[in-house]
Amino acid sequence: MFRAIGTFFLSIGLLGSPFFPYETELSDIAVREAYFLGQRNDDKMRAFFSPYTKHLPLPKKGPHVSEVRLLTPLAQIVQTSSQVRSGYSAQQAQIAYQKRGDTILLVVHLLLTATYGEIDAEHNAQEAANKRGLAMRRDDFWQDFQYGIKQSNLWIEPRAIHGEAEYGDVSLGSGLVGAWVYVEYDAANVR
Repeated sequence: MFRAIGTFFLSIGLLGSPFFPYETELSDIAVREAYFLGQRNDDKMRAFFSPYTKHLPLPKKGPHVSEVRLLTPLAQIVQTSSQVRSGYSAQQAQIAYQKRGDTILLVVHLLLTATYGEIDAEHNAQEAANKRGLAMRRDDFWQDFQYGIKQSNLWIEPRAIHGEAEYGDVSLGSGLVGAWVYVEYDAANVR
């Protein structure tokens, strides 16, 4: 069973004017400027990402979709540059952009909550009759949800979807705390 998480976000205005129109086929100068903005890793860079990011309130039940980002080709260069600090050059940023092409990246951050925790209560209820004990939530729990962009009442087909489990501080006894989900689209399909 899928739950339509991605649809909700985009329907609340995430695809508003700050995102579109956006530039594709970035010039060498645009790539270089985006690279240097990412390397700054300061308030100016954080302000750049503000229109690309939405933080959502904690729901009454279910997982917490704490953050949704929609990154244009330019924003992806800034993000990569800010994350890869050592040994990453403007030339490497240009090569990475050319290899990736013009893509739109939907990033969703899911967090476990008191009502959707590390112990899979739904699974446990089904297994209770068989007395199999507690079941921990799977690392790939993010696959239980549907993500996407809907434009003019039509779903846009993604190039790829993948996710990464997020873990807390093991020394504090915390395990799975959430996941990051990445949905990639061909920029030509998103207008």
